[in-house]
Amino acid sequence: MPTTIESGVAVPGVVLVNPPRLRGRTNERSLSGGIGVSRRLKPFEREAVSLPPLDLLYLAAVAEQTSARVTIVDLLLEGLSGTAAERLCVKAAGDQPTREMWIGIRISMPSLLQDLAFANRLKALMPVATVFIWGGAIKSTLEHWVRQAAVDFVLYGEPEASFAQVLAAPDPREVAGVIDPAAYLPLEGADLYDDLKHGARHRSWVTVARPDALPRPAWHLLEMERYSEAGNDGSVGVAIQASRGCPFACTMCPYMFVEGTAWRKTSVDAVVDQLEYLNLTFGIHRVRFRDANFGIDRGYARALADAVIARRLRLDATIETSVEVFDDVTLRRMFEAGIRTITTGVETNDAACMESIGQKLKVNQRLRDRIAMCHAIGYRLYGTYCLGMPEETWDTVEKTWRFAIELDIESGFTVLTPFPGTPMYWRALREGLLGREMQFSAWNSYTATVRTYTLTTTDLNMARWWARMESVLAYRRKRALASGPLALIRFHGTHLPHYVWRTGCRLYAWARRRKPAAPLPQPSAADGTI
Repeated sequence: MPTTIESGVAVPGVVLVNPPRLRGRTNERSLSGGIGVSRRLKPFEREAVSLPPLDLLYLAAVAEQTSARVTIVDLLLEGLSGTAAERLCVKAAGDQPTREMWIGIRISMPSLLQDLAFANRLKALMPVATVFIWGGAIKSTLEHWVRQAAVDFVLYGEPEASFAQVLAAPDPREVAGVIDPAAYLPLEGADLYDDLKHGARHRSWVTVARPDALPRPAWHLLEMERYSEAGNDGSVGVAIQASRGCPFACTMCPYMFVEGTAWRKTSVDAVVDQLEYLNLTFGIHRVRFRDANFGIDRGYARALADAVIARRLRLDATIETSVEVFDDVTLRRMFEAGIRTITTGVETNDAACMESIGQKLKVNQRLRDRIAMCHAIGYRLYGTYCLGMPEETWDTVEKTWRFAIELDIESGFTVLTPFPGTPMYWRALREGLLGREMQFSAWNSYTATVRTYTLTTTDLNMARWWARMESVLAYRRKRALASGPLALIRFHGTHLPHYVWRTGCRLYAWARRRKPAAPLPQPSAADGTI
């Protein structure tokens, strides 16, 4: 796609690249506030293809508003890596790219070093073109790898906030949030682990002040039917965003770190316009709201539901939210509008662990009540749990998975990931729970990289499996039992490996309770460690 000339003015071309996959793992780049998560693929599992991250589609739409000619290269969809992936990107840029050809690569935490190396290779192949990178993972890690970057620019912030200015600027380096790696002076030595010095730099992270000012994500640039296993547009699941930021500020939360604690909403009309566009243009009704915490303002949530109902839109939507903030009226109205699945962060059922992330255990009682109401209304519910707070022990792990069984909802367990820049990261460094080396690929929400006062990282990996096996078997067996003897027989036949693995996890937990790892000293005010 070469740069063209219109009315004597060079019109930039923009190629936005979703880079190659991590082999043998999932590539869920939209999760954890856009930082991304990744887990090992199960035996015989084939990763489902999802749409590119939402920030890529917003970036494309902003570029189109400047009259740029935009192409999206989704290498996850194409299944390409190495030379074949590079060749496709070069082809998209055209035979003779100029400085006005902008090529952007979207960076994620689990694949960060691989993504950076890929971006560097594209710059080497197209030295005249302007190559840049962006992504939420950049905010917390830039100081550690910027010297390795051979690209022209790093967009430091939500890229859709400033990209129009970047394309129009005589010198993009003068635009807020644009970093030239060759000229940037990163923190070094002890400063690399100084939270105050990092915090000073993080304040220059650029955000979208008014989400309403953004154009609609550029879904029209995608070959939508290729993202559907059924081969039709209407079955594709699409992510949209009604708000950004979360004031709850959990100490380990990447959403809070990347998007901030200020709640920035998109107007109800703008959100519903997007839903209507998806309905009418593609027949799409499966939507996942990628808000950090959907519906913190209950009035906003009700107004959004009312608008969807008034326009008679077809919707089967999933939200991620603190379900305990909703009242019965709002829950029923959202269900009527088509919000049918709720993912809620339960996290833990231990008071000390809850306090550690900045929350109170008493919220779990209200959570019980809200979940009971959601069951009565007809919602599909999914609870997420996080193991690995500094106070975590085998007893607190068991307390949490037993609570998951009590709630009787589908449950998923991750281990605490100390994303750099979060309060939990700095605490883990101070307390000797985390080494100083960067662990980009291991910071994926499924690999333990930080220990607790009493549990090692190996313990935590096994604890996650133990909690997962205990909760999933109880949940699925209960439903099989309700469906009759044949369903119960099928359940036991298909879950035999799960029972075997659960036995192994139980034995490990039993043995480690009898012979635990040497505990680390807990911090105290007396010795100045807190």
